[in-house]
Amino acid sequence: MRILSKNTSISTVLIWLLFCHCSIIFGQTKDELVSSYIKNLTDTWDELNTKTFSSFIVDSTLSLKLEPFKIEQKTVVNNKNQLQLRLNQLQQKINKKDVGLHATVSYQENLNSPIVDPEEIVVFKRRAIAGLDWDLLNNGLYENRLKNKILKLNYAALEKKQLTDNLNAFQNKQTTQIISYFNTKKIEILNARKYLNNKQSPIIEKLWGIKHITKDNYLKLIQNTTDINAQYNLYQNYNQVNIEKGNFAFELPILDLNIQQLMQKINNAPIDSIVLDGNEMAKYQASYLKDVSLKAYTRYNYYDVYNAAQPNRSFISVGMNLSLPLAFNQKEKKEYYLTQYALANTKESTDSLDIQFIVLNKYYEYQYKLKQFKNLYHKRLVFEELLRTERVKAQLSDFEFNPNTALFILDDYWSNAIELIDLKQDLYKILLDIKIKVPGANIADYTSPLNLSNLNIASSNPPFKAVYIWSDAFKNHSQTVINEYCRVNEFGPLLISYNSTKIYIQQISEFISKNYTTPIHIMIGSNKLLNTGIAGFLDTLKININLSQVKGIHLDIEPHTFADFKDNKEQYFKKYVAVLKQAKQFADNNKLELSVSIPLNYPDEVLNEINTTCNYAYLMAYENVDIDFILRKTAEEKAILKNKCVLALRTKDFENRTSMDEAFKKIGFEKGAYHDLDDLIKFDNTSINVKGENEK
Repeated sequence: MRILSKNTSISTVLIWLLFCHCSIIFGQTKDELVSSYIKNLTDTWDELNTKTFSSFIVDSTLSLKLEPFKIEQKTVVNNKNQLQLRLNQLQQKINKKDVGLHATVSYQENLNSPIVDPEEIVVFKRRAIAGLDWDLLNNGLYENRLKNKILKLNYAALEKKQLTDNLNAFQNKQTTQIISYFNTKKIEILNARKYLNNKQSPIIEKLWGIKHITKDNYLKLIQNTTDINAQYNLYQNYNQVNIEKGNFAFELPILDLNIQQLMQKINNAPIDSIVLDGNEMAKYQASYLKDVSLKAYTRYNYYDVYNAAQPNRSFISVGMNLSLPLAFNQKEKKEYYLTQYALANTKESTDSLDIQFIVLNKYYEYQYKLKQFKNLYHKRLVFEELLRTERVKAQLSDFEFNPNTALFILDDYWSNAIELIDLKQDLYKILLDIKIKVPGANIADYTSPLNLSNLNIASSNPPFKAVYIWSDAFKNHSQTVINEYCRVNEFGPLLISYNSTKIYIQQISEFISKNYTTPIHIMIGSNKLLNTGIAGFLDTLKININLSQVKGIHLDIEPHTFADFKDNKEQYFKKYVAVLKQAKQFADNNKLELSVSIPLNYPDEVLNEINTTCNYAYLMAYENVDIDFILRKTAEEKAILKNKCVLALRTKDFENRTSMDEAFKKIGFEKGAYHDLDDLIKFDNTSINVKGENEK
């Protein structure tokens, strides 16, 4: 037994040692696998993290110049309605041509004995009478005209029904177009989510298989996969079956409704012509003439007399018959028709009141959806901040960066965009409902674009913090650093300098294309343009830069820097004003803002020209940063330019960023500008280094 026990112990030890050795080997393999999986996830993050789909949502700064729901003049053909309208028209033509004339012919033959006509006192064997009767009132000319008036009312009612049918058909068609249009946007985002999910899924499943991720991460993946497939099937199937594709030629902004203007459009709608014609019809129907019969006639009479000795007689006679009803119900008839008219009028008033209630309820529904949109947009801002943090971690190779977590945040961010588009779709469906109820008014008459930048959680009115970005900034820093620095500091607008170097144009074009939702102004700082003019330069700029992604042009042209400026001030200012006007024309033609940087010593006539041509004037308060001095020197500019003034301070005039920000606060301008971004980053780097040394 001892031997057996001994052998068993040795075997157990050997197995244990072998297991430990295999565990070490397996552990090394697992680490390598995990590292490769993390690298794959990181590569996916690097590939996809800059996709925002913001253009699908943040197009709200656009003005609604076009009517998204333009009701087509061409009516939808309804055979039954068309036949009814045709019959009505034909009946009107028949009545119009029937003036109440009737031809009459009579013949009488006496067979046995002569007949004496008591009226003519003629004994005749036979007679023939031909004549013409004209009914003027009842059953004649007047009544046919009255019938046509009633037919015209019926025709208007049929047209109104046709219009209602057309509006219903238009609404159905436009609803499918709205859904199809926004589905296209959602599908594009879902394609990105699906691509991300396909990249992430196999890796997470493998990490879950070796128990390197938590169960909630694994379940999150399954949830995302299910959500993507369900939405994809819904949107894709609808768009494939739908034959009415969305044909909007421009991005649809988020609109805010003005209930007062909307109600005014309802109240100012023209009175229905059917009501007015109904009143006229009641007057005609209650008229006593309607029951009066008035007939004019003419006759040609021919008698074959019995006595052969007498010649046959023929003569023409004319006359008139008048029949007056001896009725005593005129008062009741008038009351009857007036009551009938009042009933029709009451119905129209009720319909109008119903429209007000319907539109008011639609307004409430719209505002509730808009509130949901704003709340969801705030959630989007949170995701953007989380993504920004993850980008910084990745750039700094921070150990806290987890690509799997970052990708989940990115997917949630995209999913949030789809939810926003869903709400945007609902908002436009409600707008369509309102349009159908008030078809005569344009949507632009009672809406205004909602600027989503004003929905920032921190402030409903974000501060005007411009920053000058010269070419050195792009030489010394990556576009990502510049982008994140501007985002963190909430700079806007960004004044980006321009020069014609091909590489530099590529750099700033790429930067602008990724950040065009931020207000960007192209800054021109070439003083030689004073002598050559700026028109040709701007035309070249338009070729090199996509101006649809730019908000404005900024001129940093300084005539006072020329050596002979003091001797030729008037001439230089004339050239400067000429350049301003050329730039203004270019800006207007391309729907851009125009701003300038100027020193604190320009004469009033130049300031007045700047006030006329420019949206903003940046006052370069450089060198002397004494608060009282700046306030005194900028008083004249503020008096003329008022709220167009932007105070520009220079980093070189301050020891650090803190003292610069303190100066902005003390001077108290509503709008400020930092000159320039490259030095600001140096400020911050210096502060960080000093802080690090102090901590040591």
